[in-house]
Amino acid sequence: MKKLYVGILLVSLMLIFIGCSDREQYILEGESDHWEARLKVTVGGEGTSRDFVVNYKGGLGQLADVNHLEYAYRAATSSGRSETNFNEDPPRKKTFSHHGGSNGSSFDGNQTVDVTIKWDEHEEKLELKR
Repeated sequence: MKKLYVGILLVSLMLIFIGCSDREQYILEGESDHWEARLKVTVGGEGTSRDFVVNYKGGLGQLADVNHLEYAYRAATSSGRSETNFNEDPPRKKTFSHHGGSNGSSFDGNQTVDVTIKWDEHEEKLELKR
């Protein structure tokens, strides 16, 4: 009988925690000839967080001569941008990320997000969608 009460208590607590969770998560993805990109947006009571990741589709060796990388996204109510100068030290990875957040608590998951990626004299634009 005691096990039954403990089981009911655990299930009740789990339902309470799930019911109190007011977080929404949106994942938007897209790709171009050379790049893949992903924007993960988490909206909760404490604000909104955005994790933006770009990944080079080719081999790491193809990035060996890259001196400058810039990637940015623009959504209806937010944007993010990151820039890296490699100078004499070539990239050691193919995946680059940018994290941002705000106090706002809304995001339209059905919108299209515009992405621009520039590496040296090259530039590609792509759209992220759900």
